[in-house]
Amino acid sequence: MRVARRGAVGASGLLALVAAFCGGHALAERHGSAPIVGVFGVGGVLSEDGALWQYLPDEKRWMSIDEAFQKDGRETHILPLPVEAKDIRFMQSWGFLVTRDGQVWQYDLDSNRWTNIGPP
Repeated sequence: MRVARRGAVGASGLLALVAAFCGGHALAERHGSAPIVGVFGVGGVLSEDGALWQYLPDEKRWMSIDEAFQKDGRETHILPLPVEAKDIRFMQSWGFLVTRDGQVWQYDLDSNRWTNIGPP
C-alpha cells in the first residue's frame, strides 16, 4: 500500500514537472520568448533565449526578472545573462549559476553586474 502511494505521488509530481516544461511553449507564445528550458526559485523560469520570467501570484501575471525588481523599487540589470541559456548547467536562483564548463557566476546587487567568481 505504501509503495502504491509513493508511486501515485511520484507520478503526479512527474506530471506536474512535464506540464511545467511543456507549458513553456504557451508562455513563449504569450510573451514572444523562446520555450522554457529551466526553472529557478519559486515561480521563476529560464527561456531558451536567456530571458528570466518571474510569476507574481498576487497579480497573476509574468514579468521579466528586472521588471519584478523594478516593481519593488530596485533597478537591476540581470538581463542579459552573462552566458547563453544553453551553457547553463545549474541555476538555483536568478542570481547564481554554474555553466557546463564549470564557470560560476553571481549577480552582485550592490554593483548591479554579473561577476565570474570561479569555482571553489
